[in-house]
Amino acid sequence: MFDQQVATRSVGEYRPEEKEVSMPSPSTDRTVADGTIPKSQTLIATSPNKLKLGIFGINLAGGAGGISTMPGPMKVNNWEEQKHIAIMADRAGFEVLVPVSRWKGLGGSSGHWDRSYETWAWGAALAEATERIQIFTTCAIPLFHPVMAAKLGATLDHISGGRWGLNIVPGWFASEFKMFGMDLGDRESRYKYAQEWVDILDRLWSEKGEFDFEGEFFKLEGAESAPKPMQTRPTIMNAGQSPEGQKFAVENADMIYIKLRHNDECRKTIEAIRAQAAAAGREVAIWGNLDVICKPTEQEARDFADAWTKASDDEALGRFVEGITGSDSASMDFLRENPETANILRLSGGGESVIGSPEQIAAALQGYSDMGMDGLALTFHEYPEAVEYFISDVHPLLVKAGLRTEHSLDS
Repeated sequence: MFDQQVATRSVGEYRPEEKEVSMPSPSTDRTVADGTIPKSQTLIATSPNKLKLGIFGINLAGGAGGISTMPGPMKVNNWEEQKHIAIMADRAGFEVLVPVSRWKGLGGSSGHWDRSYETWAWGAALAEATERIQIFTTCAIPLFHPVMAAKLGATLDHISGGRWGLNIVPGWFASEFKMFGMDLGDRESRYKYAQEWVDILDRLWSEKGEFDFEGEFFKLEGAESAPKPMQTRPTIMNAGQSPEGQKFAVENADMIYIKLRHNDECRKTIEAIRAQAAAAGREVAIWGNLDVICKPTEQEARDFADAWTKASDDEALGRFVEGITGSDSASMDFLRENPETANILRLSGGGESVIGSPEQIAAALQGYSDMGMDGLALTFHEYPEAVEYFISDVHPLLVKAGLRTEHSLDS
């Protein structure tokens, strides 16, 4: 159960009753806010931090990391836990909050993903609760018509004062789309659909008046949307990994998520994406998702990681493997035959983990910055305690290293 007392002792000492509220006067000058924030002036673009930081996946029960029956992961049974973490990250100067779009859980004793907050409404509420951090919506685009998404996005951009972003997902777990009576389709067709979807979205956000559109997937008559976003074009994020996905990301996204590895292959991926973007006349920010286990000593951190892995929920893990491989009958065989990969999935959900003391975590983040990463969206295993510990014990080391600045809302 989320301890309400924690909310009054964390970084920034946020107390809702102390926040000054000024009621705006009704405007009579019909000031137009649409399109008033160019990309160069968005909060994510003007951040002074060399290495930008975000928090990833707190809208899911279990979080966006590994699958375990250990206590500590997000429960998603109390809105205050969401708001507390968002405000804590905002006050500490984190740049982004990114949710995960999930509609169906994995079951098992851990209840991993069995509860999740829908990301458009989640973003609108947290935009009101925060002051500076950029709030993303993660959108599985086959589920949202581009005309609907254009209106939702513009509304969120106005609510947030121009600090909203869109994380585009062409599709992932086929079982979720079956809930909607839809077939996920092959990768090539998904990205063709995604390109049409974005083309329509861009026109709805930028063109005045009506337009018609006829493509392979959409036929629109008299399409229009107002108001426009406050940003001239809201920040778009995509995590395409395949050749089709990476091409789509380079041509359409402002932030591109890559799969992290602390090796030369990752460095080459970064260099290749920057080269592709430059060839297309675009600049992109390169981000990754990093799982963090930080304790006062390396031994304590590794002991925690071992305990987490041993407390695995293999029933939920099997369904996760089924979802990403599309082969239910082979999922448990895969776990038995690939113990090392299975343990990575148990620990971090398949992403990269850093395990150690605050000094070791800071050094690892320095390494990713040196490799060319612009930002890292972090997942943790214990909420809110692990986030608080990162801010209090790791963040000052990042400031000392020149990766971050001490620009909290309290300074």
